[in-house]
Parts: sequence; structure tokens; C-alpha cells
Amino acid sequence: MAKVNLNGELFDFDFDHKPMSEALALEKATGKRYADWETELAAGSMEAMCGLVWLIWRRNGREVPLEGILSGETEVDLTPLLESLRVIGEEAQAAAGPTGPGTTPDHTPTTRAGTSPSSRPTTTSARGRSAS
Repeated sequence: MAKVNLNGELFDFDFDHKPMSEALALEKATGKRYADWETELAAGSMEAMCGLVWLIWRRNGREVPLEGILSGETEVDLTPLLESLRVIGEEAQAAAGPTGPGTTPDHTPTTRAGTSPSSRPTTTSARGRSAS
């Protein structure tokens, strides 16, 4: 659970909780596919950020029309919002560790402990034989 600052007010928001009903509501409100919205949000789209603000308020019981956020009728101060999102991102990165789960320091994938030998990736040698 993360604390997101919207206009000086802190809201709880679980970025890992993605209910289908919310994704459908976002698609209906924006006219975009949910996957496209997520991609645009990650790329820094302010229109997608408006959708995030709308979702945060909606999840916290505030019925604010998305059109009002998009038009500027409902003002959103970007400074505290972006700062809180930066902190959330840094905390998530620190929790994942320097290389992230499932990779070695050189960023090659690893096999989790307990994986059966038949499920482990194999490599092919120069002679075309498989090696485990």
C-alpha cells in the first residue's frame, strides 16, 4: 500500500491491486485499452496521469468526473503528486534490490531453487548438443 499525495491530501493506493471492474471503468472513461493506458502512464503521459488520479480518488470513494480532471476544472497540483510517486518508485526499487529478483548481478535469468532439472533452461553448444 502506498501513500499518494493529491493536492496535499494523502490517499492509500495499492498499485498491485488491479480489479477488472476498475480496468473496465477506466477503459470506458478514457476510450483507451487498459494496457495502452498502463504503457502511456509508464511513459509519462499527463493524460494517463489524469486517469491515475481519477482511479485513486474513485478507489477512495470520491466521484470526480475524469472530464473535469482532463479539462483542468478539477485542479491537480503535480508537484506533490509527482514527488509522492517518485518516493514510491524509489521504495519499490530498493525493496527489489540492486538487480531485482530472479537475476544475477550481470542481469542474466536464474532458476529458482527447487526447480526440477527437466524444467531448467538448456544451452546448445557449438556442436549442436544440449548441455544443462
